[in-house]
Formats: sequence, structure tokens, C-alpha cells
Amino acid sequence: LADGAVINLGDDQDVTLTHVADTGVLLNSTSQLQFGDSGTYIYQSADGVLDLVSDTEIEINATTIDINGAVDISGVLTLADGSASAPSLSNTGDTNAGLYFSAADTLAFTAGGTAQITMADGVVAPVTDSDVDLGTSSLYFKDAYIDSITTTGNLTIGGTIGATGAVTANAGV
Repeated sequence: LADGAVINLGDDQDVTLTHVADTGVLLNSTSQLQFGDSGTYIYQSADGVLDLVSDTEIEINATTIDINGAVDISGVLTLADGSASAPSLSNTGDTNAGLYFSAADTLAFTAGGTAQITMADGVVAPVTDSDVDLGTSSLYFKDAYIDSITTTGNLTIGGTIGATGAVTANAGV
């Protein structure tokens, strides 16, 4: 077939395949390329919009999948990794910050290229001892509700102390 050749399909020739010189084959805009049955197909739903449709699942297998553009997920996002490492989410604008699953039932947050805190069953903990601050010198948390024994190193109080119940202090210890 020569450049620009057209293959017409159907009694009324409503489906066409056109050879586009040095580019490929063009399926006319109102048609679908179907696979197996009418529930699995590729088509152009609008100008610049390519739809991959399947009535069950679309599976992509590759070492790397590169998506350039915004990703809109209207269902559940499930991250799974077949390797020894856990799956992660990161922002390409700042590869030093992210969220990853560091172990079974453990979620870790990174900043500055280093794991900072983890969340596990009943625990929010820093990854390294004495490394993570709760608030800043100018941004404070409003209230803290603690229902247990609290152990701290040095404690500086810059306001009034109100206590309900017994207060025990060991001065000079």
C-alpha cells in the first residue's frame, strides 16, 4: 500500500485504516480497536484523549513505567512490590521527602533524604533518638492529651502549671 492508502472496512465502509506516511496507521476517530470482545478496547474519546478500556483489568508489565503528567485515580490505589524492598511514594519535585512502607504494618515519613518518623500499630516514633521536634519555636501545638506516665529529660515551662491530682517533684535528682 502506498503512502496515504486507505483500507475501508464494513458494508458501509464506516471503519477506515489509513496509512500515514512515515508515522503509522490511523484508525478513524469514531472506531475502537477491540481485543477479545467488545469489553476490552482502545479508542479516542475526545481530541487528545486516548481511552484504554477493559471490563476487568488492565495489566502493565515493565521494569519501569514512566508517566508524564497528572495521575487521577478514582478508585483504590494499592501499592505492591515483588522485591525485598517495600513500596514508596515520593515527590519528584523533592526527592528528599516521601512516604514509604518500611516493614509489615509500618509507615515511614522521610524529609531531608532521611527517615524521620514511623507509624506502626499504636506507635508514632522518631527513627533516631532525640532527632525530631514536636512543633517549632514559633509554631506550637494547641493541646496535648496524655493518658499515661510521661517521661522527659529537661523540661522548661514558660507559663502557669495547673494540675489535677498529685504532683511529685524530685528536686536536684
